[in-house]
Amino acid sequence: MMQTIDLPELHDCDWPLIDVRSPQEYLDDHIPGALNVPLLNNQHRHEVGLCYKQEGKAAAIALGHQLIGPLEPMLLNQIKACAPNNQLRLYCARGGLRSHKMAKFLSQNGFEVKLVKGGYKRYRQEVLSTIAQFTQILILSGYTGSGKTQVLQAIKAKGAQVLDLEALAHHKGSAFGHLGMPIQNSSAQFHNDIYEVLKILDPNKILWVENESFIIGKVHMPAPLWQNMQTAKVIAYQIPVEERVKLIIEAYGQFPKSQLMERVVKLSKRLGHEMAQQICEYIAADQLEKAVPPLLKYYDKAYAMGRVKRAQAPYIQVDFDHFDANAIAEQLLNMG
Repeated sequence: MMQTIDLPELHDCDWPLIDVRSPQEYLDDHIPGALNVPLLNNQHRHEVGLCYKQEGKAAAIALGHQLIGPLEPMLLNQIKACAPNNQLRLYCARGGLRSHKMAKFLSQNGFEVKLVKGGYKRYRQEVLSTIAQFTQILILSGYTGSGKTQVLQAIKAKGAQVLDLEALAHHKGSAFGHLGMPIQNSSAQFHNDIYEVLKILDPNKILWVENESFIIGKVHMPAPLWQNMQTAKVIAYQIPVEERVKLIIEAYGQFPKSQLMERVVKLSKRLGHEMAQQICEYIAADQLEKAVPPLLKYYDKAYAMGRVKRAQAPYIQVDFDHFDANAIAEQLLNMG
């Protein structure tokens, strides 16, 4: 049995979700949680596309059927492994030929199939339109090493809506930001992951977001979110430098010295070669308490430049004499 469903029904159903696009399409970006059972592999998709350009749609469809035929037993086994209860949701790029072909084939073999209307393209439209709805944003800001992630977590624990961009981007935003983080996905996948968080939140309520650049590591912000962040109210807090040094050592001190020094070397042009060499010597000698302060001076200058660029946005700053994530979160929530 086969039926067509729209996105709201997609989210309300817990049947396994199957992406029948090629492995490369899936690798580039996909609906989070989807499993890839490609109707055509990368080479087959290339051949069909080339045939379409040279000989037209009918010839391309005929070639597609020719290529798929021998693969049907393997496809059936793969689907059975993914959907042991013979129930599944399914999508392709646009809800067109590939998904209909797979859905018809599976229906004929006893599966219940819910075909996602509009396919992945429709999902991407929903991603960007949903993100654009979140205009009630509060930016949490502060110097590097101020424990902003911990404060965001505390704010969330107190019931506020929070979007942790660094966790979703798999990068902490600095030259050291990839350490201890998973490999970054594509920007489109980053946007999809943001949507999966936001779709269960209320766009009419405040959303707390950490102050970030347009590019985090190698991924970029979704344009609607970035635009809304540019005019959002900023609440910044400061803690003593000594507290920041402790937090940074706690966060990065466990990584191999070679990895830390590699990142410092990449900052040599901005730090100055002599300073970069001195910092590396401190790291090699296990003197992180001496290595961190000159790095903070560099990052503090970058923070100040970013502050100037946001001069038109509402800005509030509050100082704390020590770091206590819960206490800071409580006070900032009252200010928000």
